[in-house]
Amino acid sequence: MCQVRTALRTLVPIWSRGGRCSPSLAEDIAENLQRTQARNARARAAHRKATLPKLHEAGIKLRDVRVCRWNI
Repeated sequence: MCQVRTALRTLVPIWSRGGRCSPSLAEDIAENLQRTQARNARARAAHRKATLPKLHEAGIKLRDVRVCRWNI
């Protein structure tokens, strides 16, 4: 969700200018999106690292959890 918000925050002003932007602005947008993706990946890894021990303490193992098929 954060990536969508970040992309829209940068793209809406460009759309208001007829869809044109300078090469430097395009590079800034790409860097910003890459930074957001990297931050999300770090947050995902940190959440997993913190959550797995809690689940194991509660006796829950991921291999025993069934996958919800409607979400695939």
